[in-house]
Amino acid sequence: MAKLGTKKKPVRFHVQTEERLHELASICDNNGWIFIGGFEPENPEDIREVEYLLNPKAFKSQPCMDGFDNMTIVRENPKIGRNDLCPCGSGKKYKKCCMK
Repeated sequence: MAKLGTKKKPVRFHVQTEERLHELASICDNNGWIFIGGFEPENPEDIREVEYLLNPKAFKSQPCMDGFDNMTIVRENPKIGRNDLCPCGSGKKYKKCCMK
């Protein structure tokens, strides 16, 4: 598995301000990490991979390409089974209606 911060697995982050983007880019440059940074003012800041590299002992596992390994997913609503009634209200089974 490629190490985070290398050419094969760059550090990824997105922030809400240009100043914060320059700050994190500077941190990555100073540590020799390859990175992909984004300026997304409409989305919440996501700097988990930078935080992990700065303090890996604070995390139970190393982040993978799509987030963190062994993270628990908490759903707001129960999962819809393919044989349950479709939540759109059609009266059909989910697999025959919106699951298509």
